[in-house]
Amino acid sequence: MKSEEKPINYIMHIPKTAGMSLQGLVIRRHKNPNTIELVYDEPSRKKGFVDKPELRTVMGHFRYGYHKFSNRPANYFTFLRDPIEHVISSYQYSIDYPEKFGNIPDGINNIIAFAKCPYGFNIQTKYITGIEKVENEPNIISIAKEHLESKIKLIGLTEDFDTSLLMMGKILNWPILTYLKKNKGISRTKQPRPDQETLNELKAILIYDIALYEFAQGLYEKQKAKFKIGKFQLIRFRIVNRIFQVLNPSYIKLKVLLGKA
Repeated sequence: MKSEEKPINYIMHIPKTAGMSLQGLVIRRHKNPNTIELVYDEPSRKKGFVDKPELRTVMGHFRYGYHKFSNRPANYFTFLRDPIEHVISSYQYSIDYPEKFGNIPDGINNIIAFAKCPYGFNIQTKYITGIEKVENEPNIISIAKEHLESKIKLIGLTEDFDTSLLMMGKILNWPILTYLKKNKGISRTKQPRPDQETLNELKAILIYDIALYEFAQGLYEKQKAKFKIGKFQLIRFRIVNRIFQVLNPSYIKLKVLLGKA
């Protein structure tokens, strides 16, 4: 590796883990469009990206292993979410936006069927390992844990998004971390919360993701201790970010009026 080569930051955006909120921040932190690559469709994932010298960040719906398109060091970042809440949110999203699930099999008309289909079956494990047929890999949990421990530079948790973001900012040396909440709209057809029997079925189906998430929670607590994100730092950030969220729409309107947006 040449001494002047800088690593590429790969932000694995697992669907429905608050990644769209993070995306807006990531884009704002890259003033030069040549320094960031967004990968959100199947053709882009298969094609890969051109490793331009100025490229710093690749973000999108890709799995571990996407760094194969570059010889530079890879720093992976990702957010995980409680597997049950994750599949519930994903199923609701598939109902609200069926056009985004073009390859979903026929007959997916309940959450159990969705959890068993490719869009719902242990998705987080697939992303972390880079393996599609996780049920056919006897060592899948060991692979997932090894990647979390040694391949992922930072594990964020959707349930603790702001703290995760503060840690990520320290690693990337991003002093400004304000963001807007996205993809948090009202569901078009709200589904009822699954009953306990259904939740138990989901736990049996999502066995890999649940084991992965429990392990990740332990690593996450170690990260928090390392970065020393204190209570008052978190409160201060949330106050600043709340002000940003309130003022941002007015700022955008002003830019449009001035012809700068």
